[in-house]
Amino acid sequence: MERWAGNACRPGRAPCDDGAACTADTCTEAAGTCTHAVTGACDRCDAAGCVPQCAGRACGDDGCGGYCGTCPVGQTCVDNNCSTLTTPGTCASPLALLAPGEALEGEHVITGDTSMGFNSTVPSCNRASTARDLTYTFTLTEPMGIDFRVSGYDTVLSLRVAGCADDDPAMRTQPNWCSDDASPPGDYGSRLATMLPAGTYYLIVDGYDGTQAGPFTLNARFVRDCVPQCDGQFCGDDGCGGSCGACAAGETCSTTTFRCVASNCTPNCAGRQCGDDGCGGLCGACSRGTLCVTATGLCERFAACDHLRPVCRGGCGRNAYCGSDCACHDVAAPLPDLVVDRALLEREVVITESNFGPRSCAIVEGCVGGSGGRRLLRFSVAAVNQGQADLAAPPVEERPDLFQFGACHGHYHYQGFAAYELRDLAGRVVTRGSKQAYCMMDSYRVLDGPAVGCQPHYTCEGQGIRVGWADLYGNDLD
Repeated sequence: MERWAGNACRPGRAPCDDGAACTADTCTEAAGTCTHAVTGACDRCDAAGCVPQCAGRACGDDGCGGYCGTCPVGQTCVDNNCSTLTTPGTCASPLALLAPGEALEGEHVITGDTSMGFNSTVPSCNRASTARDLTYTFTLTEPMGIDFRVSGYDTVLSLRVAGCADDDPAMRTQPNWCSDDASPPGDYGSRLATMLPAGTYYLIVDGYDGTQAGPFTLNARFVRDCVPQCDGQFCGDDGCGGSCGACAAGETCSTTTFRCVASNCTPNCAGRQCGDDGCGGLCGACSRGTLCVTATGLCERFAACDHLRPVCRGGCGRNAYCGSDCACHDVAAPLPDLVVDRALLEREVVITESNFGPRSCAIVEGCVGGSGGRRLLRFSVAAVNQGQADLAAPPVEERPDLFQFGACHGHYHYQGFAAYELRDLAGRVVTRGSKQAYCMMDSYRVLDGPAVGCQPHYTCEGQGIRVGWADLYGNDLD
């Protein structure tokens, strides 16, 4: 591989060489992808000296960051062997959402613990999840608006009609709903709100990945002829005669942010030009060409960079090139390399109908065109770092120009990560979308080799993608 540096082509690093002698590296040039096959006694990840323990195991953890095998659709791993489950809380034997004779209409609080369950289903909005789950069932004799929220850890919430198991034929013909992160409840909890026709349903409490399981609280509300509108609201009227949440004593619901703030709150903007005033408002807006540094509350100017046509002031040295970040980089330096997991994208495309309130996060962030019922094409994308270095985002305190604070989700979003086009068979663009609410983090490990970390490292609080890991995120096209 060569790069243009110092007015000449200079040799760089081989794009698919992971530097490990015990892996066989393959570069598929047409697809632009790299694979690494572990040979001999090579570790599958950086658990130095770890010896996989798979004798007599058909599935499950191998003790070294990998798996002894996977189970076919319709089965799950129990005690390192594949089994068809009929245990209560699985699709074959779902739990009743409500107690016998309990009235459906109204609000219900259900508690559970998925750490006692099994990985019996795969959520349609996170096909990479291997988390333990619990399945509940309920039946509607008439149409009902629903508002389901689950919190306790990084959850995924699925709702299926007619069929429950992943291989059920009804899953290919009937609608299903799936939520991974929502506000409310926030803190990586999930929420579903829509109008449901009469029928039998399966509600599945799942997790983001195999590490996410434990006690949870499920709030389930059923309303006749109305869908509660609480997306982006933690308090205030839900539009159906109820509330999106109650504020604690000494607090009141802000009419601008619909979050609870201290009663008779006094804004604190001493020494701050911008940012949060502590009472649900802002200390001020920055002038054009400057951005707010939230840590200091001051407006500062940042050098502009055209990432598609970067320019490095002063030029770069003989063996350096100007990168897309408008900084000079050595031609031999290891780099991250992001590619899309095409197989995952192809099998995780669904069409759903959802209802959005006027203050919905999806509307605030420009993901849907308006409030009310919308028909959505939903799909997940896994950005795989197949390169030779981590992709690490600088702290937001240093580079606020790369981030935008998502008030609905309560964390910073990395800007401009991806853009999408839906085209018809003639190649004409039908609609466009972009990933505006995005947090780079390690979702699951994709590649093997001793240079690949066994455990995730990057989170929404410190964003990036490790070598050999993928970041999985959901998308909607309206």
